[in-house]
Amino acid sequence: MEYDIQSHLYRIPSSVVSCLTGPDHETAIMAVIPGTPTGKSRPRLTRKGRAYTPAKTVLAEEHARTAVISQTGCKRLEGPVALEILTVMPIPVSWSKKKQNAAQAGEIRPAVMPDFDNLAKLYCDAMNGVWWQDDRQIVDGRCIKCYGADPFVIMWCWQVQ
Repeated sequence: MEYDIQSHLYRIPSSVVSCLTGPDHETAIMAVIPGTPTGKSRPRLTRKGRAYTPAKTVLAEEHARTAVISQTGCKRLEGPVALEILTVMPIPVSWSKKKQNAAQAGEIRPAVMPDFDNLAKLYCDAMNGVWWQDDRQIVDGRCIKCYGADPFVIMWCWQVQ
């Protein structure tokens, strides 16, 4: 499924779009992941002491991987890469219209769960074997959170020297 990234960028605050590098990078691979951004959960332990990844995290990684592969295929980049992740969080419906409009305009940013590092971890791990062999190749990365009417994630990745 092909997504028009520009139509997604049009729906977020211009103050956020102006600080992005990925859309202007000539060799960037880009993909849109629809749905509410999800952070990576901590590993859980069984009663016998074995660690496992929670089902919610496994499903979120699979959803991201499937969405990206359907748009870009498996374009594994070699060597060091840069990554930019834009997560658009849903605006709480319990907020007043005034506060919702301020969030849509970018005047209020989502200092809410999930933490930005857990967001980045989930999407970086999901792209292992898709955009890169392993996320240790990422030498420059950024994860940005903002509010929007429709939640989604956009990722850009490109090789660096």
